[in-house]
Amino acid sequence: MSLTSCSSAPDDRVAGDDRTAAVYESILDWMLDEEGGIDSGDRPEWVMFVATRSEEPIDIDVQVAVVEALDPRIFVRFIDERTEAVDADSDDEPVRDDGILVGLGAVPREGDSVEVYADRYRDSDDVEAWHMTVHRSGDSWELSGAPTKADVRPLPTGT
Repeated sequence: MSLTSCSSAPDDRVAGDDRTAAVYESILDWMLDEEGGIDSGDRPEWVMFVATRSEEPIDIDVQVAVVEALDPRIFVRFIDERTEAVDADSDDEPVRDDGILVGLGAVPREGDSVEVYADRYRDSDDVEAWHMTVHRSGDSWELSGAPTKADVRPLPTGT
């Protein structure tokens, strides 16, 4: 027996802020996997600062959903100013608390497959950026293949 739904109401993880949060969660999970060592116990808590790389701020509801969804050993802090995350008084301007600063581009409002810019900053000599394709799989969002390298974008004006 097969049942299909004809409802026009969007699934919570497929539309609006929840959709954006789910896309960001997929990207941040990948970044955390790339960091390694989270499960080793060597580092009981990780610090991840997150900033927007678009002119629009990341909505507070998206921020809350992302924080709630990620591993509880990760301290996630959304920031408005680069100085909140980076120690500008040190020569190589490292991220505070041995953390990482992640920049996230805007999530396109439509489509079951979206491309989002993301970057990771540890210090002035260790910065990488990617274009990440994330696709809808049922009511969740997953990375599609390996991210492709991108040029690092500067923070928007005012951050």
